[in-house]
Amino acid sequence: MGNKIIMIVIIALLVVLIGLVGFVAVYGLQALQNNQQEPGYQQTLRPEKALSQREIDLVTFSDPIISPLKIGADGQPHVVSLKLSIGIDNTDKESSSMVSFLQEREPVVRDVIGQILRVTTYEELIELNDFNGIDILKTHILDALRVEFATNLIVNITLDVLYQ
Repeated sequence: MGNKIIMIVIIALLVVLIGLVGFVAVYGLQALQNNQQEPGYQQTLRPEKALSQREIDLVTFSDPIISPLKIGADGQPHVVSLKLSIGIDNTDKESSSMVSFLQEREPVVRDVIGQILRVTTYEELIELNDFNGIDILKTHILDALRVEFATNLIVNITLDVLYQ
């Protein structure tokens, strides 16, 4: 009798845990997509003034960022390779120090992006790419870099994405 109760409690806890994990996974992707659509979110990620390409310095990392993706519905492991450039507003007097600062902190940049990619599945990446959603990924990375380095001097990023 006691073993049956323990077994029922364990099964109930597993069902609740699986449901919670599923909810978090679905809600996380929806929140990522909704953040792109909210007008206020866009405004916090854009510079207050429009910048020409001459007013943006690029920090480019020569080696691609290679990261595993979260195992998705197909159950197969996938990896993504990103070539990244970070755009810095060069009209600000602190822009040159920000360029060198980011170059020195390349491992931190790689880690920030890796954290985003490791919770993204191959299917989510394909879906994002199919609907011009790569901009959602770029915006998410841009926002994460701005938060990590506490700056609005980072005005854009460019990605060259290869996944398999």
